[in-house]
Amino acid sequence: MSALSLPAPEVRLTATSRPGHVVLGVNNFCNLRCIMCDVGTGNAETNFGANLVGAKTRSMPWELFQRIADDMAAFCPEARLGFAFTEPLAWRPLGDALAYASALGLHATVTTNGLLLLKRATELASGRCRGLFVSLDGPAPLHDRIRRHAGSFARAVEGIRAVAALDGAPEISVFCTISEHNVGHLKAFLTDISDLPLKQVGLIHNNFVTPALADQHNALYGATYPATASNTFQSDPTTIDIVRLADELTDIKAMTWPFSVTIQPDRISEADLDIYYRHPTQFVGRRCHDAFRILMVDADGESVPVHGRCYRFPIANVRDAGLEGIWKHSSIEALRTALNEAGGLLPACSRCCGGFGN
Repeated sequence: MSALSLPAPEVRLTATSRPGHVVLGVNNFCNLRCIMCDVGTGNAETNFGANLVGAKTRSMPWELFQRIADDMAAFCPEARLGFAFTEPLAWRPLGDALAYASALGLHATVTTNGLLLLKRATELASGRCRGLFVSLDGPAPLHDRIRRHAGSFARAVEGIRAVAALDGAPEISVFCTISEHNVGHLKAFLTDISDLPLKQVGLIHNNFVTPALADQHNALYGATYPATASNTFQSDPTTIDIVRLADELTDIKAMTWPFSVTIQPDRISEADLDIYYRHPTQFVGRRCHDAFRILMVDADGESVPVHGRCYRFPIANVRDAGLEGIWKHSSIEALRTALNEAGGLLPACSRCCGGFGN
């Protein structure tokens, strides 16, 4: 398609008085080099790459974390606190941070590649982590090849078992990014992990921005919300075998598994997958909800609009503005207004997870 398929204007969303999620980028490095991720491919200049590794501080200082947690307890105590970027298990104070958050009554979760899970297992349980989300990419040999680290699958699985065996263990879920590398192996992957103590396994259609889509977006919004290509450097989602993927996802949904299996977005037909992967200018969702419910802070204390996949522009530092000041900052309000005026999504939002809802 040459023209952008913009969503039709509908009911306008407004920011709630408080965020429902506060996401922390507690460090600016990762210990794996995933071939479908901008960080793993060394593309730190993209929006996604810069949001994750653009902080000047290698690791978030303890006193900064305390400031954020205290702010949450005062401003948005019901919000979920997510340790998600870039690899939180490589952040030394994680165990203490979980315990500190728990003492404040905060609901904290951890998203990880699992490489250090066995080493940090006791801290996750004793710190009262409420949800553990582990990223895996397929059966062991395939996962290790995608992550470019031999033995990484086995270490993650060993860590999952170790966490689950502890008193006070969090609920554990696994999430798998669908790519051209693991299509045809997803059912085998689910079978391989069927004996793990998991609450849920999520199969996630890759979030990406093609160079052409970034160019089309920037022709309209480049001055205020510049887009960059993302997750398309050593992996090309547009080359996915959609016939094979449709057959595999259909089989998976028809089977019974010992855990809940979700597909995000829930697109499994060949026609829907063709739109998703071959025609990224067509929206599969109707509007971004994340800009109205999520706030991210990086290792420097700088706020990132919404989360790591969003546009990158300066806002404020939590040390100066506090969480409430950031949440109500004019720059973020302007982004929410722009989304509403565009009908719910900007062009380069078309394959972001924040736009998959209705």
